[in-house]
Amino acid sequence: MGSVQKEIATLNSLAARISELAAKMTKQLEAENVPAVTLEANSPIKYERLPGDVFMTRQLLEDAMKDLWILSQGPSESVFNYVHMAIPDASALNILNQFDFWNAVPVDGSAATFEQIAKHTKLPVDVVTRVLEHAVTMRFFTKPSPTATSVRHTSRSAALAKDPGLSALVQMVLDETGPPMFLLPEALRRFSMGQPHLTRNMKETAFKLCHSGGAWGDYENSWEFIENDGEGSQKGWRQRNFVKFMAYIKDLFGTEGIVLDAIDWQGAGDVTVVDLGGSAGHDDAILAAKFPNLKIVVQDLPEVASVFEKEFPSNLRSRVSFLTHNMFDPQPVAADIYMLKWILHDWPDAESVKILQALRPALKPGARVVFIDYVGKQEATGASSGAEEEQLPRSIQGFGTATDLRMMALFNAEERPVEAWKSVFKRADERFDVVRVKADPLSFMCVLEAVWRG
Repeated sequence: MGSVQKEIATLNSLAARISELAAKMTKQLEAENVPAVTLEANSPIKYERLPGDVFMTRQLLEDAMKDLWILSQGPSESVFNYVHMAIPDASALNILNQFDFWNAVPVDGSAATFEQIAKHTKLPVDVVTRVLEHAVTMRFFTKPSPTATSVRHTSRSAALAKDPGLSALVQMVLDETGPPMFLLPEALRRFSMGQPHLTRNMKETAFKLCHSGGAWGDYENSWEFIENDGEGSQKGWRQRNFVKFMAYIKDLFGTEGIVLDAIDWQGAGDVTVVDLGGSAGHDDAILAAKFPNLKIVVQDLPEVASVFEKEFPSNLRSRVSFLTHNMFDPQPVAADIYMLKWILHDWPDAESVKILQALRPALKPGARVVFIDYVGKQEATGASSGAEEEQLPRSIQGFGTATDLRMMALFNAEERPVEAWKSVFKRADERFDVVRVKADPLSFMCVLEAVWRG
């Protein structure tokens, strides 16, 4: 049998593919009555919903656009252009975000001068000018004319002015996880080079190299940094920002739907639920409102308590409470169900095992642990072959691989498939019986339910 020859991509073939996919996505959005987005400041800041078929079309479109960019530049120049722009782009966005350029410019579409923005940000006018000149090339803000010394919002910059959660995400990804990632090569050189496996020692992470004194402080891990950075009233500001970030993630990924469908909450009866690391209880408010049979205890670190007190709906407080708790300490609440949402994902196996073992003092026979997390390894989807995995657009796979590298830098951890998570539960205690697993290959989301057979 002759081999099937793969079509070689060209500028014209990719341009045609992009035109085809753009037309398809437009038709799909129109059929669903989803308002279009534009580059103008008054545009919706995101598609209000993105049905599954539209999502796949968009990711295929992204792959084709990236390939076209490479071919239009040429292999060599595309590398040069990427490395020349990537770090200044990220740095400019980080400055814009940390000094709140977003709210220095009216969101109604009118302009703000560089002097007005300098006053708002408390930065010198020449710094503001140079940052904005680059920001405009990234479609953050636009100038009324090439020589103007003022800017207006684009839809991209307006999105950050309108959505504090998006700003919190930029802060989290660029300012908190970015510096350790730049030290990842040095950490690998010092601690893993010549070894058969990546070191699992939490004192040998790129994060720890970054945070061993000096400008970034001395912290053991990113959670300690987030919880304690700052002085006086500013202490813990990163933790409060993280709560906003988690609220944004909830909306972006529709996590409330994942939580609501995780198990049969109504069929569980009148039960007590503990949400470990539950932030300010964003998902728990939805859960408690829909299922009045649930009594929920939200557990997180001390800095989150004030956010819960300020923001959690008062009409649900008779059934939802907040308890300060470190998840590595013995669990103090005897409950029927324990939820771990987007928690273990951020820890290596050894620490994940300790978190699960810390539940044991409170567990009673039949108690359930519901693991809901981002599982960035494609084996988690149940794909039976590498060919099936390749069918996923590279832009989707890249979400998992990018997170995998971030886990390496911060925790010496990795993205793990479902089978690995089953093993983590068994390593924690043989009495954890994994009874159900559901994984989504497109969103990387996984729900795993374990029953305590003590």
